[in-house]
Amino acid sequence: MTRAASLVLDGVLASILLAGGLTAQTPVRARDILPAEGLVASSVTVIQDQAALNAHYFLADEAALGLGPRTDAVFARYRAGAGEALLLVAVHPSAEAAGRVYGRFGRDFFSERFDPTAARFFERIETGDWVGAARQGPVLIVVLEAPDRAACESLLDRAAGQAPAAKSP
Repeated sequence: MTRAASLVLDGVLASILLAGGLTAQTPVRARDILPAEGLVASSVTVIQDQAALNAHYFLADEAALGLGPRTDAVFARYRAGAGEALLLVAVHPSAEAAGRVYGRFGRDFFSERFDPTAARFFERIETGDWVGAARQGPVLIVVLEAPDRAACESLLDRAAGQAPAAKSP
């Protein structure tokens, strides 16, 4: 291939990428899943492992959400309903990995009503706050400290709407 042809091909590929093409090969980023509505922008924090999460919100001593070098995760605060809620989005290496983490986390964190085969779950905890979790493909979404169920569901739904659709088998 000549240098001129190579430059033309590079330009075509760059314009396709800038126009939003070839998105099937673009990796999912946790930050891109954060809904804009209600976001307290200064609160967005990249979470690299359980210790980093625990510095912002103590959830567990062990790696309850499978956070580590193979995950991309962010934590943020939102204005929600009559108060605030916390949102954690973690992108795992695969849908299977996210499913395993969702099941393990749900059984440890929620009551016995938690169903690991359900794609989402909501519950009011002993503090009176609402919490929820959902999985969608490789993405795990957790809402904490929501003031009411409507605020919890709304934030979870908006985040899930930003996540790529799960692929059918």
